[in-house]
Amino acid sequence: MTRPAALSVLALTLAAIAAAPPARAQALPAPPVPPENPITEAKRVLGKALFWDEQLSFDNTVACGTCHIPSAGGSDPRIDLENRHPGLDGVYGTQDDRFASAGVRRVDPHGAYQPDPTFGFARQVTPRRSPTMIGAAFFPELFWDGRATGMFRDPLTNAVLIPSGGALEDQALGPILSSVEMAGEGRTWAEVTAKLAAVRPLALATDLNPDLSGALAVDPTYPELFENAFGTPEITPARIAFALATYQRTLHPDQTPWDRYITGQTSALTAQQRTGLNQFMSASLRCAQCHTPPLFSDNTYRNLGLRDIAEDNGRQGVTGLYEDRGKFKTPTLRNVGLRPRFFHSGALEAPSLFNSVFFYNQGGGFFLDNKDPLLNNVSMSPGTASDITEFLRNGLTDPRVAAELPPFDRPTLRSELGPNAVFSGAALPGSGGVAPVILAAMPAVVGDSGFRIGVHGALGGALARLVVRTSAPGNPAPGTGPTPIAPSLYSGPILLSGIGAGAGFGTWQRGIPNVPALVGQRMWFQWLVQDPAAARGFARTQWAELTLR
Repeated sequence: MTRPAALSVLALTLAAIAAAPPARAQALPAPPVPPENPITEAKRVLGKALFWDEQLSFDNTVACGTCHIPSAGGSDPRIDLENRHPGLDGVYGTQDDRFASAGVRRVDPHGAYQPDPTFGFARQVTPRRSPTMIGAAFFPELFWDGRATGMFRDPLTNAVLIPSGGALEDQALGPILSSVEMAGEGRTWAEVTAKLAAVRPLALATDLNPDLSGALAVDPTYPELFENAFGTPEITPARIAFALATYQRTLHPDQTPWDRYITGQTSALTAQQRTGLNQFMSASLRCAQCHTPPLFSDNTYRNLGLRDIAEDNGRQGVTGLYEDRGKFKTPTLRNVGLRPRFFHSGALEAPSLFNSVFFYNQGGGFFLDNKDPLLNNVSMSPGTASDITEFLRNGLTDPRVAAELPPFDRPTLRSELGPNAVFSGAALPGSGGVAPVILAAMPAVVGDSGFRIGVHGALGGALARLVVRTSAPGNPAPGTGPTPIAPSLYSGPILLSGIGAGAGFGTWQRGIPNVPALVGQRMWFQWLVQDPAAARGFARTQWAELTLR
């Protein structure tokens, strides 16, 4: 054999090796299911309805799905400033900031808005970014720090309902009572279940999928949906957890190009993706040692040196072990190419997938305390990082997830359609030249007993009234007086909390009658605040227009 011929044979051999699936890899199997919570269609549909219902939050603004959008890889697509946490120092624009997930505005146990020390009257933001829920069924522990374990206890009786394999059930209930994510301070399970018993399922959602609309056509209330799923209409936190976990176990992302490639479809990956896969699996880069196929996670906790441990001690906060300081769960890389942010902090240091891959070049982050020694002596070129990025972005993306096709289909959330209220008119300032601000963040749902409208930025200690109208107000020029055009009513007065100009705040709370004919009714709200420094003695907010749902 001549030398050129030998080289040709060698080249063909290497190409064949690169095209062949790794011998020991397997496609993603079905997720494990605890025998105490078998999957049924009625339970899955109920779980899907609960997961995408913003009414599960105390103020109708946050669903489980708000922070877990399939087309965002099962994570939070929101990366605007409203979803930025200032970190341990409480100062925005510094290195410890995090892009995480906005939850609810702070309220006290009586449902009144309260200023948060960090976020004021804006939505509170979680200190960690939402991990993906797609593939969560494979993890024995959940949350970034693993605090949701496989043992699931009834939150009312503490009885063990699932001795092992119930991390999804254990995780599902945490956000519902979190005063940052979905709850007011002191929210109880009795309040949650009573609300679900009274509301119309998915009253705020639009574009309902056929499985949801079909289920609601037969069982139009949550008690009926629970009866179909569990045999009786009682709504309990354990049943909520069982339904939510059942739905998530059906989100099985096993149709990526890599899954097809590994089962013999060698053309499922492009040449660059195969090169990236080979680099990913190489002993020198060690990517697969932590992100092990087929889940592309090894279910361990590691410290990457990304952030100072003082900011967040991670796994140590759960175990109390010094050796766990700064460690976080190794996430699955399936559908990672759809996620807009990465790592537990949202990684301002690595805001793109390429940067997140190249972050590992020369050993990851700069914080050395307890950094994983597996990162030592990792070296890659930008070209290698590009190949790996291409494999991750497109080789590990399930097209059903990207397009939100079944089982990853979902309704449209009310919060995705824009602001809850339409504001009009001119606010009239009072003391200190500060104009009060109306807080109309809560959707108005027929039958909701906890509807509220707030005000802040007013004169502390002043009396305030809320004007409620059922017809559109005019738009008078500032200083023309507080008198609205009939028909309208005044509610109050209430005494505002706070001291001094611009520090006053208060909340008006009323139930909305459960009258279906009210759906679609438009209403306008404006606060009038007694203030001697304001024109004609009243400062006022803008008008806020809401439509009853």
